[in-house]
Amino acid sequence: MLHWLGVSMRLSIVLALLITIAIILFALQNSSVVTISFLSFHFSGSLALIVVALFASGLLAGLLISLPSLLRKSSALREQKRKVKQFEESSARSDATRPIGQEKSDKKR
Repeated sequence: MLHWLGVSMRLSIVLALLITIAIILFALQNSSVVTISFLSFHFSGSLALIVVALFASGLLAGLLISLPSLLRKSSALREQKRKVKQFEESSARSDATRPIGQEKSDKKR
């Protein structure tokens, strides 16, 4: 498992570097100044800066929208892990209290 974890980490680093290089190339090739108008607001800036800022704001909005669902799932997973641990502990206790010859007869049923 640790081997796959190392491969996954390396792959993540390589992917992050490729995305960073792509963003830098995009910024260098799209440095022209554009004006964005929305309602009564006007903003002038680099096309690359505006696109990256809009992408980041969309990413943040998506994260905020999905956060309640992620928290619910995380809480449910913790609860299930707690129940499994309790079941394993109670099962181990009941196995320890059975008479020695009884385990085999229970398995035949």
